[in-house]
Amino acid sequence: MNWYYGIDGQQFGPVELPALQQLVAEGKLQRDDLVWHAGMGEKWQEVVRIPELNLAPPSTPTIATPSAVPIDIEPEAVEPQISMMPEPAEGFVENSEITRRARVSLKGLWGLGIAVMLLQILLVGLANNFLPIIAGILLSGPFMVGVSKVFLSIARNQRTEVGKMFDGFQCFSNAMGTYLASVILVFLWSLLFIIPGIIAGISYSMAYFILVDDPKREPGDALSLSKEMMYGYKWQYFCLNFRFFGWAILSAVFTLGIGMLWVFPYMQTSYAHFYEMVRKKTMNQYSAT
Repeated sequence: MNWYYGIDGQQFGPVELPALQQLVAEGKLQRDDLVWHAGMGEKWQEVVRIPELNLAPPSTPTIATPSAVPIDIEPEAVEPQISMMPEPAEGFVENSEITRRARVSLKGLWGLGIAVMLLQILLVGLANNFLPIIAGILLSGPFMVGVSKVFLSIARNQRTEVGKMFDGFQCFSNAMGTYLASVILVFLWSLLFIIPGIIAGISYSMAYFILVDDPKREPGDALSLSKEMMYGYKWQYFCLNFRFFGWAILSAVFTLGIGMLWVFPYMQTSYAHFYEMVRKKTMNQYSAT
């Protein structure tokens, strides 16, 4: 059976299963990389989800045991293998590739993304009718974490559902605190001039994805880590947002805003793929020190 695999947006193959197992054993193919063969339909799957790749490489003379399985070791043990890459720009992804990955991830899931957007608008709108200011303070952070979780799961090719958008309430205090702190900081920077405010907003843009991966992280830590992740990537993120500006204008002019039902999932999934890029970059830096 012919297999195909993807690393950093590039597709390779076909290869036989033993060759694929060897790539896993050598650390060249990571647990979150994608593989595919004709029997899997249209969906690519992460390496960690493929039972055949939980075997030891063919050269191993003994029967594979859980302690010998490279895919099942903890993520902290896998990351040093990633950090062995010699070039500091390893893992950089162009915006064109990020948006392409978003479209691939959303294939067959546009309805889910639209449903999440509509439900969020409905619930926040109803809450604002009763408690205009308080509702925004209480709901915005948890909903932003929950929505981020849905689209990060889509970007990671993981199973998700509309109900996941409420998972942000499981870390209510951290989500609300992160939202309030970011709003205050962006406002204070905006007092200097609009550009510092925009830069601050971009610096803190990864905070909600960070809370998805680590719900116990304090607001100050989430914002600080987001700022660190975005170092050297703020202009790229600004340009990524600018890619959707034209779509938003066209949606407003020609569809009376209805087209935003498709633009919103496209944007959020692109942001999730952007987070994956800067997250891996930051993890590489930590493991290299």
